[in-house]
Amino acid sequence: MLKIYFLLCFFLTIHLIAQDGIVKSYYGKGKISSRVSFVDDILEGQSFWYYENGNLKTEKNYSNGKLNGVWRNYYESGLLKDEIHYSDGAPDGVSKFYYENGALKEVKEYDNGKLILLSQLEYDANYIAPFSAYEAGLKKQNMQDGDILCDADICPQPIGGIEEIERNIVYPELARKFNLEGKALISTKINLLGEAKNVKIFKSLGLGLDEAAIDAVKKTRFIPGEKNGEAIETEITFTLNLKLDEKKEPTTIASSDNLVDPNLVESSATQFISCEFEVCPKPIGGINELLKTLKYPAQAKRNNISGDVEIEAKINDLGFVILAEVVKGIGYGCDEAAKSAIIKTQFEPAMKNGKEVESTIKIVVPFILETAEK
Repeated sequence: MLKIYFLLCFFLTIHLIAQDGIVKSYYGKGKISSRVSFVDDILEGQSFWYYENGNLKTEKNYSNGKLNGVWRNYYESGLLKDEIHYSDGAPDGVSKFYYENGALKEVKEYDNGKLILLSQLEYDANYIAPFSAYEAGLKKQNMQDGDILCDADICPQPIGGIEEIERNIVYPELARKFNLEGKALISTKINLLGEAKNVKIFKSLGLGLDEAAIDAVKKTRFIPGEKNGEAIETEITFTLNLKLDEKKEPTTIASSDNLVDPNLVESSATQFISCEFEVCPKPIGGINELLKTLKYPAQAKRNNISGDVEIEAKINDLGFVILAEVVKGIGYGCDEAAKSAIIKTQFEPAMKNGKEVESTIKIVVPFILETAEK
């Protein structure tokens, strides 16, 4: 009797807690599996299901628990598999089905659930789907800014985040003149060195913005993707905002902005880096390579600010900076400039027992005004 009472309470509790809003389910490691919309425990609005690689698998529209509108299924590649129109829970109107290469397979016409017309087409092995055909499946209608999709366990990440790519954008004068802004859907392959190769734009924005977006991605260094604990070459897809920013300073710097005499630095490079390993990480090409990316902030120059900024950085076993924090700063924009320069620099990793290992280092970045050097 007690068991029956317990079960009755259990089911009543489930019934009373009606689902309302977006209910999410996940694969392992936090990868989204579905986002289903409910209102008072009834399916309502758009719902989405995803492949484990992040690409859209299925999208459905519900009204009061019944299918209404378009139900689309996608292949894992991002190409459309079928598109079926529903009205009050039954197929209605023209529906299309596609081969895996994107070619049209068959067309069906329904009248309130009854099939009234069927047309079938032979498979065309020579058909090549345009990039635009992949857009819906890769983009996902609810893809968030900053989302990166891939089929690895851990997707590659731009060092400094998506914002770092946006900072690398050199806005075309023509696009600036016409106040053109937009979002670019980008696909690129990240190699083991963190370089972006084969950068593609799925939807053209025009007026030079496509080229600007591609150049910005190529200028950005990435932490490579991982699968089964090993770094791999990975293809990724993400959105990039292209917005006008009148206050944005140019990212390129003149040679006169370099801060330290290369000869002075190279002769005493070891004093700038310390760690607890047999061999500390060091910038590939020496400290001078790091300084090439360093820019003296204008406000620091105006106020005759000079000194050392101390940064604590975590370098992985591939030589990529995965974390950087200011330990001791001098302000006036110098702290941020030092941190940014370190993040953009690739290092030779630390060595322990003859093996490359992850490490934490302290690195001193000198800010020396030209007048102070004389």
